[in-house]
Amino acid sequence: MVKRLGYEEPHLSIEENGDAVTNRVLFGEVYGRVQTRGNAELRNKYKEYGIINSSPAVTRFIEEHKAIISDRRLYNKDGSNFLEGILPTTVIKNPEERKAKIRTILSVMYGIADEEITEMMPFFDDLFELKDDPDLKKIMQDTKAYKETIKSKWNDHERGIMSHIERVLGYRPARLGKVKVYIVNPTINTQRSYPESDDSTNFIFGKPRGEDINKILANLAHQAIHQPMFPYKSSMTGKQRIEFHAFIKFLADKDVYNYLTGRSYLDIVTENENAEAMGKVYPYFLGYRYRNVTRDGLDPAEEIRKAIERDKAYFDSLPLGSKKRRLFEKYEFEKLDPRKIAAFFREKRAIKPYDFAKINFDDKTHVYKSKYLVREEEAEKEVV
Repeated sequence: MVKRLGYEEPHLSIEENGDAVTNRVLFGEVYGRVQTRGNAELRNKYKEYGIINSSPAVTRFIEEHKAIISDRRLYNKDGSNFLEGILPTTVIKNPEERKAKIRTILSVMYGIADEEITEMMPFFDDLFELKDDPDLKKIMQDTKAYKETIKSKWNDHERGIMSHIERVLGYRPARLGKVKVYIVNPTINTQRSYPESDDSTNFIFGKPRGEDINKILANLAHQAIHQPMFPYKSSMTGKQRIEFHAFIKFLADKDVYNYLTGRSYLDIVTENENAEAMGKVYPYFLGYRYRNVTRDGLDPAEEIRKAIERDKAYFDSLPLGSKKRRLFEKYEFEKLDPRKIAAFFREKRAIKPYDFAKINFDDKTHVYKSKYLVREEEAEKEVV
């Protein structure tokens, strides 16, 4: 077996899964029909994207199972449906184990009675046979080609990406687990992570056609380091988990994307990005990121300043009132002091991620320019 960066196995195994593919195709078809009801323009767009009218096999399946597809109890408040809920069962190989899991999901998540679930099970039997329908052959072939492209690109860049992450960390972390990535069809956004055991995670992934491959590689880098190397500690509070996840997003998604492209951290938006947490952690992450650049003859404060200017320039280019601009308002670039940030990490060059997570990110003393600290103190006095 070929070793990669000193590890016995690749960081990720990347493959397609027919059941996951048919789940997402059917989910998109049902979701798309609901979302475009009464909106011809949007409906045409969904058709163009291949979400609606994706396959005759899917159309037939919906017609044959109208009673379940139209059951309002199986729809969530956000407009998604029960197919999203049962997505994790697509990677369960044992049929009986899979059925048991589906029964639990329908009971707990959707409040369906046991006797009704029994009557519904033929639907799921048919669903897990749908991948073999000849009319789905093209979708399956397209998904396989999509998977091969992603796998090839990851294999080409894995060494560079993981070496970069290790350089930022300052050491090679232990491998605590593995991730199996299942690629689904490139029509709707799918990023779902499901723990299989303490040391194994399933990640179901797909992006709409045209997504920047560098963003996909950054997404995969996140999966390669989060659960396998830096899982949440049981002692972490909910707030600490959110802030630690922000650190992982900066370390993997955003810094890897910058490593691959040279572009701003703000040019990539991570899945379910928490604006407040990211804004608080941002200056401290920059201090962490550049704490050891003196080994390359660089000045940490100067590198932090350049990173802030890079991201502020991107922020300033965003349209006023835009959703993306609002997402990054918490970064408060003009208030940040590169010298203070660098000084905070001067004696912390060996700091590890879990120690980084213990920082009080609400404390602006180490990251704000003095004049802004005075204003904050005065504002607090006025409130009191």
